[in-house]
Amino acid sequence: MEGEFAKLLEESFKKLKQEVITGTVVKVTDREAFIDFGWKSEGVVPLKELGYRPKIGEKIDVCIVEPETENGYALLSVNCARSIKEWERLADEIEKKGFVRGIIKQKVRGGYKVKLDNGLTVFLPMSQVDIMPVTRPDDWLDREIEAKVLSIDRKRRSIVISRRKLLEERRAEKRKETLKRLKEGDVVEGVVKNIVDFGIFVDVDGVDGLVHKSDISWSGLKTPFDVAKIGDRIKVKIKKIERDKERLVLSLKDVKPDPWERIDEIYAPGMKVEGEVVKEEKRGFWVYLPQDVAGFIPSENVPKGVKLKYKHKYKFVVDRIDKENRRVILKWPEEEHQR
Repeated sequence: MEGEFAKLLEESFKKLKQEVITGTVVKVTDREAFIDFGWKSEGVVPLKELGYRPKIGEKIDVCIVEPETENGYALLSVNCARSIKEWERLADEIEKKGFVRGIIKQKVRGGYKVKLDNGLTVFLPMSQVDIMPVTRPDDWLDREIEAKVLSIDRKRRSIVISRRKLLEERRAEKRKETLKRLKEGDVVEGVVKNIVDFGIFVDVDGVDGLVHKSDISWSGLKTPFDVAKIGDRIKVKIKKIERDKERLVLSLKDVKPDPWERIDEIYAPGMKVEGEVVKEEKRGFWVYLPQDVAGFIPSENVPKGVKLKYKHKYKFVVDRIDKENRRVILKWPEEEHQR
């Protein structure tokens, strides 16, 4: 029975520009009921469609199927009126709830048709499917979703929904809860959402945060692209909570102790070390050393004929520790064979 009614709803929606009119039964025959609905001529409704034999003077809701038949009467429908009234009843329920559940059934121009649990078919614009743009539209077919009601057009009997709006609202609620419990100085885990030249964007339980490139490594020699990939889960320290903007200022390097607090225990003049060349300047080469320490070998410390290659590892000797500028000055080991 429910399936038949849903089919009736769908069929009636094709001609939903019709309005519901209340008429009065003025005559009943074996096959038809004649209805006075305010026009010059009367209208007829088949008793088979009506489902019972009405009484003279009874009020009946109808809509006009044909303004005038060969017999000079308007053809009326009670099923169409029932469908429209049922649509309006269901639309009222949806409006009160504010959200719906349904299954994405068909891809149409600009979005999808979604069949709701109550039998109505509504429209989901492509831009309202997800927070991120939809790149594979067919993957969403037959998926069960929850969505927010965006608009109800009662004149056209159309309903537009948004899954994205619901996700954004839930994310906003989650963000507020997260901000309540977070404190500056906390070490938390987040998901890398984007990487750009100036830093790494991290989602911490629904709150957006940024690790600026200056807070990526103690050495200052690592770029955002060196330390993370989109989708990675990383540990970060909260430097600042900007509650008015609902965002975090994060640090990746502060999760680990500053190596310069114990630099004398790590490096000493004359020590042999291996490092990776990461940057060339006129004055020399920057070298990434173990434990996230910046090394620098001046050009005059590199023998003539030796060409240091970017991202290659070489063996060096510690010349001296420059604590003021936080760098280990290197020199070339005379006896070592270089790779």
